[in-house]
Amino acid sequence: MASCPPFEFSSKYYQISDGGGRCVRQISFFEGKAVLKQGVGYSVILGFGAFFAVFTSFLVWVEKRYIGSRHTSEWFNTAGRNVKTGLIASVIISQWTWAATILQSSNVAWQYGVSGPFWYASGATIQVLLFGIMAIEIKRKAPHAHTVCEMVKARWGTAAHIVFLTFCFMTNIIVTAMLLLGGSAVVNALTGVNIYAASFLIPLGVIIYTLAGGLKATFLASYIHSVIVHVVLVIFVYLVYTASNELGSPSVVYNRLLEVAGKSRMCQDPFSHDGQACGPVNGNYKGSYLTMRSSGGLVFGIINIVGNFGTVFVDNGYWMSAIAARPSSTHKGYLLGGLVWFAVPFSLATSLGLGALALDLPITENEASRGLVPPATAIALMGKAGSILLLTMLFMAVTSAGSSELIAVSSLCTYDIYRTYINPNASGKKILQVSRMVVLIFGCFMGLLAVILNKAGVSLGWMYLAMGVLIGSAVLPIAFMLLWRKANAFGAVLGTVSGCILGVITWLLVTSIEYGQVNLDTTGRNAPMLAGNLVSILTGGAVHAVCSLLWPQNYDWDTTRQITMVEKENIELPAEEFREEKLIRAKAWIVKWAVGLTIVLVILWPLLSLPIGQFSKGYFTFWAIIAVAWGTIGSAAIIALPLVESWEAIQNVFLGMFTNDRLMEKIEEMNIKLQSIILSSPEAERTYLMEKEKLKKKGASEYLAQSTPNL
Repeated sequence: MASCPPFEFSSKYYQISDGGGRCVRQISFFEGKAVLKQGVGYSVILGFGAFFAVFTSFLVWVEKRYIGSRHTSEWFNTAGRNVKTGLIASVIISQWTWAATILQSSNVAWQYGVSGPFWYASGATIQVLLFGIMAIEIKRKAPHAHTVCEMVKARWGTAAHIVFLTFCFMTNIIVTAMLLLGGSAVVNALTGVNIYAASFLIPLGVIIYTLAGGLKATFLASYIHSVIVHVVLVIFVYLVYTASNELGSPSVVYNRLLEVAGKSRMCQDPFSHDGQACGPVNGNYKGSYLTMRSSGGLVFGIINIVGNFGTVFVDNGYWMSAIAARPSSTHKGYLLGGLVWFAVPFSLATSLGLGALALDLPITENEASRGLVPPATAIALMGKAGSILLLTMLFMAVTSAGSSELIAVSSLCTYDIYRTYINPNASGKKILQVSRMVVLIFGCFMGLLAVILNKAGVSLGWMYLAMGVLIGSAVLPIAFMLLWRKANAFGAVLGTVSGCILGVITWLLVTSIEYGQVNLDTTGRNAPMLAGNLVSILTGGAVHAVCSLLWPQNYDWDTTRQITMVEKENIELPAEEFREEKLIRAKAWIVKWAVGLTIVLVILWPLLSLPIGQFSKGYFTFWAIIAVAWGTIGSAAIIALPLVESWEAIQNVFLGMFTNDRLMEKIEEMNIKLQSIILSSPEAERTYLMEKEKLKKKGASEYLAQSTPNL
């Protein structure tokens, strides 16, 4: 007879039944009850939404008033093409930190153990690292582009443009759906706020500040959101591995993970219910959570890698961030962003995901697929305070990534539909009006989409695994566009369309053969998802490669370089930034680091962990220390670097705020006159930049002379 409770540390989740004196486990963690009052949920959604709408709009006004930004259509959609490394890295992290990053990563930790967070993090970091290569190529081959589809049309013409525009929209819709599905599910579970109301209210504040400030507002909000996400991340990681009374050390977590997966554990009903974590893990070495030898984890890793190539390379948001960056910052921003982002799923899920198992929480499979593992652990360790922290973190992730999707869709509609097919001679003012109108319309559509998917019973986990099947076929053709001169239009269209169709057919066929029926449950399982993802991405690339080898285009990127800006921007960047030799060196640097780190993250690290089998206590402690250190150092870097890089601008703002307004108006008037002279004469602009560079060098040499003591 098994003891009741099986573990003293989880006794609160077991009770002796009145009838037969049997040991009964709690049927689910949340039991359909909200932890917080509805008022808290509405306060977080509307309060934070209103705060960020007002605060971000204020920052945009401050930049215009005291730094002199001109709010043109170019500025709205490209942020002036002058964003530095730290802010670009922060934006990448914010764009890539979805609801799924926080929720789904802990779900796979709960399912597969230590391999889940690793495969989630490594399988979604390499795409950002490798996209750094594309980012520097944009600066070389399409310096004035606004969207990825503009480049497609310039190189491959109208048919390819329409196909890739469709896939880009599909990507934005899928990402938006995942953001709101995860966000609304957690808000509903924690506070009882109506799931449909949450779907409409979450995007509200985002719409307001995106309307006010476009891409730059998105960037500024993303930085603030990133700071909050990383502060909460560090709190949770240290709580699980150092501070908690329930856990508090890698040693305790290790011992508990061994106990809960023990072979002698009684897992029949009512000791445990169907869908709850109990006993050895199927497909894991010795049934242990403490191993990288996990067939389920590996299959998830492959699906994750394929699917996430689609949501980076086919998401216009990442192309827009590269377009907005100054040339010398582009590649560094993507590398730093990718490395720091790794900590979000890896460190968070290694703490909250494994923490849920170590506490033996009665989470069900349905709760886990809806993304409720992290809130369950947060509540178990911190009570209501934990649920408020997690809710805040999630709101930041959903809104910052949501604002990126809004501006990405707005740019596609404005430049690739309106300016290309409706009004090619549109003025900057008209472009700005259309951009804002699309932000408003798509913002409302986001809420409607989430309601429809919730009604249909689609979960965050299902959508996350399916994305690669639907958009993976466009990945290699879109990469070939900037990287391979032989790539032709016919192969791009054929590969993308046929890859998607064959991927979906394979997905449904394998589902039918394996499980005998096709529904949301069976299509969401690993085998059909793996088959569909692989067929989609490989077919798209193979068909395009074969067609291009047979009928090479031999393109020289002249037409992509001829893409024009609607309004000329006065960007104060030295000519050195645009030199081809410098950009080629930057490309060599990012290729070396991106490819090298990709090999380390998806090949060397897992291979070196395989011989260990089941982790020893010492090895798991080392693993936990890596998670804690990566999370801490990455958080510190991403919070500090944008402030350091923008310190001069921050000083100018404070100086301006405390300086006589009449004086500021005179200075602004002089700036406008100087800008007019520079815009009318390219020679004047060159002279100005040369003189500015001379003054900088003179100042530096005078400083050195003063600081060097006389010998």
